[in-house]
Amino acid sequence: MGRFVKVAEDGDVRPGKAKAVRLADRKVALFNENGAILAYEDYCTHTGGPLTQGSCADGVVTCLWHGAQFRIADGAPLTPPAGGRLRGYPVRVVDGAIEIEIDE
Repeated sequence: MGRFVKVAEDGDVRPGKAKAVRLADRKVALFNENGAILAYEDYCTHTGGPLTQGSCADGVVTCLWHGAQFRIADGAPLTPPAGGRLRGYPVRVVDGAIEIEIDE
């Protein structure tokens, strides 16, 4: 079990959008999917493209580099050339602060 660390405020991630945040040496993508905040490593599983620079529509994020698509709700790959499921982080919102759990 890790510890939760504040990475943003609740209003920082608009519905249907992504936001990149840094946490030490990690780049994390935050998504607001129908009011639920989800967090994944901000790297496409194909060649590491930044997911937060891609597009989000209808619950899907599309990597800008080669078009790999992932379901935001669970990080599952939907189209080639995705190389597998996105690595996610547990998220909670406490008193308006978005926190993600990291291993120590």
